[in-house]
Amino acid sequence: MQIGGNQITRGTLIMIGAVVVIILLLFSVFLGIIPGARPGATKRVTLEFWGLYDDRQAWQPVFDAYKKTNGSVSFDYVQKDPATYEQDLINALASGKAPDIIMFRSSWLPKHGNKISPLPESLMSLRTFQDTFPDVAVSDFVSQNKIYALPVWTDALAMFYNKDLFNAAGIAVPPANWDDFVKDVKKLTTKDKAGNLIKSGAALGTADNVEHSADIASLLMMQAGAKMISDDGRSAAFDQPITSGGSVYKPGESALRFYTDFSNPNSDAYSWNNSLPDSADAFVSGQTAVIFGYAADLNQLKQRAPNLRIGIAPVPQLSGASKTVNYADFWAYSVPAASPNAAAAWNFLVFLTGKDVNSYFSKEVARPASRRDVLGEEQSSPDLGVFADSVLSAADWYKIDPDAINRIFQDMINAVTLNGAKPADALGDAAAKVSSLMQNQNQ
Repeated sequence: MQIGGNQITRGTLIMIGAVVVIILLLFSVFLGIIPGARPGATKRVTLEFWGLYDDRQAWQPVFDAYKKTNGSVSFDYVQKDPATYEQDLINALASGKAPDIIMFRSSWLPKHGNKISPLPESLMSLRTFQDTFPDVAVSDFVSQNKIYALPVWTDALAMFYNKDLFNAAGIAVPPANWDDFVKDVKKLTTKDKAGNLIKSGAALGTADNVEHSADIASLLMMQAGAKMISDDGRSAAFDQPITSGGSVYKPGESALRFYTDFSNPNSDAYSWNNSLPDSADAFVSGQTAVIFGYAADLNQLKQRAPNLRIGIAPVPQLSGASKTVNYADFWAYSVPAASPNAAAAWNFLVFLTGKDVNSYFSKEVARPASRRDVLGEEQSSPDLGVFADSVLSAADWYKIDPDAINRIFQDMINAVTLNGAKPADALGDAAAKVSSLMQNQNQ
């Protein structure tokens, strides 16, 4: 073919045509005329995120930071009521309306592990998880080498004490062991001539008006060396004796007796009873010198009593113990198996565990971080330091149904303090109930 004196060959026309087609095709894809993702494009996703204790304002900087590199992801944050959260979650899963991200309690894996998806190994290996987080997170969220939840913060029991009452009693430093604790409680407790309590040294010994009573009883058993469940995971073992140095010892019974002695008027440790108000109420009013609680409790105590000089100390340990034992209870974040956006949800949760985000969020919500390296930095904090240190040696135990077991432990304490049962009998009854619960759930 010849145009204007220039000859264009057939091959040249074919080449020009092919180039034009390619240009048009790329242009069409770019404009979205032809279905398919253009280079760099990602499917837009809105993640429904159920939270509990923190409002969207606390989370918004985290969402904004994530969207800088993941602009296709948006968040529908829903703050749920802690009192109804578990049942709300069960109802949502049953109705096929699962959120994408949920809060998952550290004791929930035995009960709710079948409702959540494991973290893809491509996002985090088990070894990385073990190296990054405290041992209690590994025992709580790993099963059969699969990771089912990622912690963003942690928490452990600590001792809150009234500094002014300690000073008035001449107690210079908080007790580090339970023997010294009992001695200090006697100094802090005042009674009238009839033996009625005027001022309580510590809120311990009962169930219904001591916050975290079941956790405290569990901690004492574990510190004493009790084995909480059997090796096969099918029955309770905290009522069983152990042999040490050729002697038979009953750590569970000893721990229960020690705890309930604080509400026994015939005991030297007597400092509390069932007629007194809730332990937190008594503490903020100056009616008791010591309570035990979590970092999550601290802000509320400060808000209720801004002028109260609150000291924070580690939970006392057994005298001469070779191992420090603390008790953890906290929440992590997980992805329901029914989530339609599981990959995007897990990707965001891994982002939350990055050092900078973890450090920010821990400070924002005033709870200990989840990463070991950030916990190390927090150990010098006046508010979080004790908790950050305690988390590293904290544990809990396998509870097939945490709420039901907590009620069993409270009933066990009440059997001794209200009904006059012997600690051995109350302990055996509680163990039988926990074993029955475990066997029914495992059928």
